[in-house]
Amino acid sequence: MRDKLLQKMDQAKDERVKQVAVGAAILIAIGVIVPSALIGWRFLPGMVGEWIGMMLGVMTTPFVMETSFILIGITIVIGLNNWRRHRDGDDFVYLEQINAPDAPKDLPDRAKWAVYREKPLDPQIPTLLEQAEGAFAIGDYPTTAQYIGAMDHHELKQQDTLRLRLDLARATGRADLVELLEDEIRSTRPDDL
Repeated sequence: MRDKLLQKMDQAKDERVKQVAVGAAILIAIGVIVPSALIGWRFLPGMVGEWIGMMLGVMTTPFVMETSFILIGITIVIGLNNWRRHRDGDDFVYLEQINAPDAPKDLPDRAKWAVYREKPLDPQIPTLLEQAEGAFAIGDYPTTAQYIGAMDHHELKQQDTLRLRLDLARATGRADLVELLEDEIRSTRPDDL
């Protein structure tokens, strides 16, 4: 526990150092570019020198200088945010919560919600066969029999249902039913359904 806490603290410290380094690099770059442009524009030849001189003159007039630095700052912030989003991915997530009144009272808080980066599939009500297969998979044979009993005649004659009924008969030790179902599976061809 203590080692995990120390690791998290080190990660947070490293993240802060990176953030301070990026901010300092930006301020140093601005601190070098602006004075260099103010001092050195006279030494640039031709139209480039005249254009930079005119821009610096406009930028350093009252109210325009503040506005230009605000625009440069906003551009830097937006650029850094876009770079971070591209690196880390979108922050948009899907949150599903259990707020139903029939939810168990002893359900832990961490089990009452889930966060997904991609949109989850729409909920579907499983068929009786899928519910029976699920109950059979966990060894709940009485519930499996209930789901099979709720099926109509056509569903009972399908190949998947016949195989599940055969597996259930084998699991519950019903040898007489096993023979009947094996005969029915052999006599029923998929094209007859």
